[in-house]
Amino acid sequence: MRMHSGLGGRVDWTFVAAVASLVAAGTLAMLSAASTTIYYSAILQKHFIALTLGAILFTLTVAFNYQIFQDQSKCVYGVALFILIAVLVVGTTSRGHRAWLRFAGFSFQPAEFARVLTVLVLADLLDRRARQARDVSTVLMALAVAAPVMFLILKQPDYSTALTFLPMITGMLFCAGADLFHLLLVFGYGVLTLSVPLVYTFCQTRFPGAAAGSLPVLVLATSKMGWATLAVVVCLGALSAMAWRMATWMRLQVKPHLFLAVPVILSGSLLTGVALNRQLKSYQRNRFVAFVAPHTDVQGAAYNVIQSKVAIGSGGAWGKGLFSGTQSKLGFLPERHTDFIFANLGEEMGFLGTSLILGLYMVVLWRIVTAARQARDRYGYLVCAGLASMFAFVMALNIGMCVGLMPVAGIPLPLISYGGSSLVINLWSLGIVANIYARRYALL
Repeated sequence: MRMHSGLGGRVDWTFVAAVASLVAAGTLAMLSAASTTIYYSAILQKHFIALTLGAILFTLTVAFNYQIFQDQSKCVYGVALFILIAVLVVGTTSRGHRAWLRFAGFSFQPAEFARVLTVLVLADLLDRRARQARDVSTVLMALAVAAPVMFLILKQPDYSTALTFLPMITGMLFCAGADLFHLLLVFGYGVLTLSVPLVYTFCQTRFPGAAAGSLPVLVLATSKMGWATLAVVVCLGALSAMAWRMATWMRLQVKPHLFLAVPVILSGSLLTGVALNRQLKSYQRNRFVAFVAPHTDVQGAAYNVIQSKVAIGSGGAWGKGLFSGTQSKLGFLPERHTDFIFANLGEEMGFLGTSLILGLYMVVLWRIVTAARQARDRYGYLVCAGLASMFAFVMALNIGMCVGLMPVAGIPLPLISYGGSSLVINLWSLGIVANIYARRYALL
């Protein structure tokens, strides 16, 4: 077994350099984007405090054995549930979300911390069930572990953070060796659930005066908890029963549980989607409106996305230069130092600068995958798989919403957007990846 004299010789310096470069680029972008805000000095102070704390946590996390998280997985899970319950009881409300714990003048968002803790707990579960990875019970147990955490996050309500659990869980199950059919059912359930409010909003905004009995009216009726929804569920069951009888009569070699799983998944996703659709608040509904029908409310629901695309397009190939973005400086681009900071980067750094940022993200993801492949145990491999899935999806979601390819979600761009909780937790989680890579050869 290959040995090294010290931990410093084992650190993935390519990974560290890419992370540091993203943090530096994010700091410059934040300094530029927030320069016209009235709380500029407070933003700077909080950012550099968070950056210092995150750097310390990154360094300390690299130094100790990551397997302590597996040994104490029950405690880790308990901490995740405790902080989410605490925020619902004593947390403060901001923009309709009870998602913050405040103390000593600082605020902390537990949902992002709980998400990383869930990765650590799921990695332990999937590691212990390595021999039963292809059993449906493993998939159900993983969902059962994540469900309470997601439920507490949804109670805040923070739908955007809860949404990131689906690709994270799917990625971990795939890397654990779960059956592809089971993964398809899980992923399909999530996609169909999210499609209900999307389709409802599309029909509501595009066909407001549709005639009775038309398809848009039927879709709108089905998207509400009522007789139309029940009728669709009954029809799905009847069609599945007919298909099973037909397959039996034709003596086709088809697994019987398929005829039960498909209608259950479809009906369950429909009912969950209807429940989600009923719980959406007006500002959350506007995010769907901006995605499916932006022309219907240019000055309202779609304003953020339109201004974001204008800012990115105006940057051209080379950009206007740092601190020179007109869309940002004149206040046309909202949330320019938080959710839409990528649009600010596009305006000031242009295509070349944003391509460099995307390249750095690709390096980070590549090194996380490398850490997973070279991890000394299955637990470390699964932790890296979960974090890689999470980072990739969050990055794609934030950038996608800035260019109008994804619905708007209150998700910060990792290591770039302003946000103390996000920066600290991201650096801590990436420190875990660096630890897994550093201990890939031998026990320390």
